[in-house]
Amino acid sequence: MAHIIDDFVKLTSPQTHHFHELHTVSPEILEHVRSELRMRGAVEYDLWLPETHYLPHILHKNERIMGSVYGKYDNGRGALIATDQRVLFIDRKPLFMHVDELTFAIIGGVTFTSSPVMGYVTLHTRLGNYELRTFNLKNAANFVDYIETKCVQQTADGAKFESTT
Repeated sequence: MAHIIDDFVKLTSPQTHHFHELHTVSPEILEHVRSELRMRGAVEYDLWLPETHYLPHILHKNERIMGSVYGKYDNGRGALIATDQRVLFIDRKPLFMHVDELTFAIIGGVTFTSSPVMGYVTLHTRLGNYELRTFNLKNAANFVDYIETKCVQQTADGAKFESTT
């Protein structure tokens, strides 16, 4: 029985990042993540936040970043990161980390409210809402556009599936 437990402990998967020490990420991988975020509208301040530095540890191999929002929420500062496979909510502070992984199937929609200075992005999910206040309106608009596109694709795919039965 002990050897089965030892074998289980040695397993590594994208989900085991919460339970193991963080290894140093190569500068090339971190720069690749930063360049993808920069292409989607992230500013230099966003690229130095702890959420950005933690992102390479939880991205799957060949997963691409499609949008991001960095901002304040009820419990502090966090980030919503949309990839081609899922949406991640990350809040990382010293001695504290909160990560939610959301599939597009549970996302109901997204709301973007803006003023000339700041905006609010609310991601509506079956698990609850994620609302961030941000000052980077371009980044928020890119994130919202991508989520809306994925929601429309999900709806279209669901309609095709239902019509074949």
